[in-house]
Amino acid sequence: MSEFISTAGTTRRTYLPDFRYLVLTGEDEGAGDGPQGGSVCFSKVSGIEATMEQEELMEGGKNDGPHILLSPHKRHTALVLERGVLPSDCWMSRLKPGMRLNTWLLIVLLDEKLEKTGKMFGINDGTVTKWELSGLNAEGNSILVEKLEIVHDGIIYT
Repeated sequence: MSEFISTAGTTRRTYLPDFRYLVLTGEDEGAGDGPQGGSVCFSKVSGIEATMEQEELMEGGKNDGPHILLSPHKRHTALVLERGVLPSDCWMSRLKPGMRLNTWLLIVLLDEKLEKTGKMFGINDGTVTKWELSGLNAEGNSILVEKLEIVHDGIIYT
């Protein structure tokens, strides 16, 4: 998503930054044991992609290359959320591998003024497949990071 800005007779595009975003969660009605709704801070979000599977078919009459057939199935990568470990965090401590979220998760892109841009990515009801803690190092000076992988049926984007 870009916006055109005209200055001194020249037109240039401004693109959305990749470091300003907000992760929102919400609880489905009727699912009392899901995570609490609200904003959750993550330092890194990855795995926002969808891929269409394809098959190559060689045919005798077409010698310059194969036919490319698209499969009706899409493949979605796991959503990976990373952040520093907090002393007390009820939302992340309740998520274990194999647990269904029973909630929606929405990633909202923000502009320079930290206002919502209208560009959003979301999933409905994913399942936690992996929880990982960065290595502990007594000689280091880094922040302890936890990583959460969530598989889902598909990403909704606007």
